[in-house]
Amino acid sequence: MIKRITLILLSFFCIINAQIALPTFQGVHKPHSSYESGSQTFSYTGAQQTFTVPSGVTSIEIKAYGAQGGSHPSRGDGGLGGYAIGNLSVTAGNTLYIYVGGEGVYSSSTNNSGTSGGWNGGGRGGSAYGASGGGASDVRSGGTALSNRVIVAGGGGGFDAWENDGGAGGGTTGGSGSGSGTVATGGTQSAGGTGGSRSGYTGGNGTLGDGGDNSTYAVNGYTYGGGGGGGYYGGGGGHPWCAGGGGSSYLGGVSSSSTTSGQRSGNGQIIINW
Repeated sequence: MIKRITLILLSFFCIINAQIALPTFQGVHKPHSSYESGSQTFSYTGAQQTFTVPSGVTSIEIKAYGAQGGSHPSRGDGGLGGYAIGNLSVTAGNTLYIYVGGEGVYSSSTNNSGTSGGWNGGGRGGSAYGASGGGASDVRSGGTALSNRVIVAGGGGGFDAWENDGGAGGGTTGGSGSGSGTVATGGTQSAGGTGGSRSGYTGGNGTLGDGGDNSTYAVNGYTYGGGGGGGYYGGGGGHPWCAGGGGSSYLGGVSSSSTTSGQRSGNGQIIINW
């Protein structure tokens, strides 16, 4: 009798266990992005370059460095180019237009017309006794006009012969060129820098995108003064005793952004991360 009761109880518990669903434990799955992260660096080429937004990417980080103004081996240094960083909202497949500034030019030859500015906005500089301004580096979205710029890193001003250094590019206002008399000033967020002036010789004012040219002054075929750096607004051009001003940076089309002046020697550079 006892054996029979035991068998009945065992059968009862087996039926209960079969009807109770045991919890199922699954591993934790980490969410993963729908695209591979990456980076692309753009160096100076003297021409427009392009970047196509990869599939799945909705935001990119842009780091831009403006170009340095032209320097002399012993008489003076061009202002260093500025730095700007920010995030840009993008759509996969869209094209961005990349402009990497060129370093300002120094030439030891006699040339009454001076030296051409660094690519992308550098102002004209003197020959032998001055140098041109450095070009800005910028990214444009929705078109190639200056109004399509979403971020800009300003270029530095060119040196002047009397050991006067060019103004630094970058920052919300570019640096002033060093020298005597009224010095060339840097570009701002709303206007170009003013040209330097002394003894009736005045450098050109900076404009939207472009640095001002050096003043028209020549002796024995040599011209003097530094050119202004390119930028959101360019720096002013120098006179025979003054270097050029630096161009300003711009952050109006990006978020989580900042800009620092005087960060880059040589040609500019742009880095895009996603």
